[in-house]
Amino acid sequence: MIIIRGIGTGPYIGVGKVKKVESDEDLLQLKGGEIVVLSHASRDMLSYLYRAGGVVTDYGGLTSHVAIVLREMKVPCVVGTGNGTCKLEEGTIVTVDGKTGNIYEGFIEKEGKHDSSEFYYPATSIKVNLNIPEIALKVAPWADGVGSIRIEDSIIRTGKHPNVLLEEGKLSKVIADSVELIADSFHPKPVWFRTFDIPTDELKRLDGGNVEPDEANPLMGLRGIHKDLQNPEILKAEFEAIFKLIDKGYDNLGVKIPLVRDVSEYSEAKNIMRELGIRPHRDVPVGASIETPSAVFTLNDLIDVGMDFVTLGMSDMAMCSLAVDRRGVKVAKHFNLTHPSVLRMIEMVIEKCNQHGIESCICGHAGSDPAIVRWLVDSGISSISTNPDQILKIRKVVYIAEKTIISRGFTRHV
Repeated sequence: MIIIRGIGTGPYIGVGKVKKVESDEDLLQLKGGEIVVLSHASRDMLSYLYRAGGVVTDYGGLTSHVAIVLREMKVPCVVGTGNGTCKLEEGTIVTVDGKTGNIYEGFIEKEGKHDSSEFYYPATSIKVNLNIPEIALKVAPWADGVGSIRIEDSIIRTGKHPNVLLEEGKLSKVIADSVELIADSFHPKPVWFRTFDIPTDELKRLDGGNVEPDEANPLMGLRGIHKDLQNPEILKAEFEAIFKLIDKGYDNLGVKIPLVRDVSEYSEAKNIMRELGIRPHRDVPVGASIETPSAVFTLNDLIDVGMDFVTLGMSDMAMCSLAVDRRGVKVAKHFNLTHPSVLRMIEMVIEKCNQHGIESCICGHAGSDPAIVRWLVDSGISSISTNPDQILKIRKVVYIAEKTIISRGFTRHV
């Protein structure tokens, strides 16, 4: 019997006893294997949740960072149930189906499908998004590079705010150690390091996190490059880590500036790189993540000051364009990655990049959605960066999409 439904975030299924988490003390008491039920999961909880038999939340969406990382960790997760904390009783046994989003009473056995597909080699580059450095060696043979190294989780696992790590002289080393593990695993394939993009609410629970402001909507608040530019010493530590790795001989690194609003933020970030002795576009490729309408409509300015690659974030683009908090349950029905306005802006960026010979790459949840991926290939995107558990599937999707385009073109000329 289905107790409650939510949004499934991956193909995994878990069975266990319900453990409600309402405080930090509850997190500390987790033994492993429980079905953790909580109102909202934040990224700083991941060091506890990775051992869970499943995770169920009242709030949150498919594109939340926690949902993405739990999928990488192969933890069954259902978000956005609305009232799971009320409906699910402490200590009862439930089955969490991360594929359908259903929570069942008791133990429900599900047979998983095994993918025995052959390995496909599409012309479009298939990269991977990585939150967890330790899985890099395992996925490297199947991907053509890394579209986004999301270093935030390596920071959060320390339990300390970046400011605290900076004061202790450890921030640069924590970053360098994690990035090196990925760069080494993938060498000589390209790996793109994304500078910090951590919403304030995900930093508050860390040691020293009391410096973060209270924000009603953190995803639309102080995050991305504009947050780091307000604290340039943090950004310098990130670039120092990259400089150390370049100096060690890693020539496959790139640097991505996230959530750029316009050329001023992008240029200011590159100036800080220069202060540290890194020559953008010469020592290391540099690009921007285009996630806001303002960046779309000032893309010419960004290209004029130098752009080696562009990544696209459709989730934030949809959120900013449609004025919809992508973690909000009450407005979830209005969050639409394929809204005509979002698709038109993505087309504009891809078209402009192709005109200038700049690689364009989709990152985030959209890179794991077959329908969106097919549309992106048809629109002329250069590369797809997907989740680790979706690499083989997306390689096949892209390969077939390319064959369809070729066949369609041939038919027109017959």
